[in-house]
Amino acid sequence: MMYLYAKALHVVAVVTLISGMLAFAFALRMSIAGPDRDDTRRFGESVLRWDGLVTTPALAIVWMAGYTMAFGAGWGSSPWLLVKMVPALLLTGLHVLEGLALKRVLQEGKPVHRLFGTVPYVILSVFAIIAWLAVVKPF
Repeated sequence: MMYLYAKALHVVAVVTLISGMLAFAFALRMSIAGPDRDDTRRFGESVLRWDGLVTTPALAIVWMAGYTMAFGAGWGSSPWLLVKMVPALLLTGLHVLEGLALKRVLQEGKPVHRLFGTVPYVILSVFAIIAWLAVVKPF
């Protein structure tokens, strides 16, 4: 029974995390297109506040609920789960990089590298890989 609650919490937290990361990505794309605009700055500041209140806590819940499910179900050493950790860590690192880049733009006025324009595609692609591994459990 605990597994189902952890799974539900995990799914809600993942949706919240991915949404917040995509908002970060959108704010960064806006800063690439028009770094000195007031609406870009206001949106970026709102995304940073949202990140602190919602997205970062969701990331913590994703990891805690994920570990609860994995070890509660006895999947701790399953190959599919170990492989899944690689893209999960990539998303976690990307979340950190997005936050640092947006803070840098807003606080120091330094431009964001154009590669941040591809971040939405990276987020969705990595998320698709994670979802496939979690659902299919191929090995």
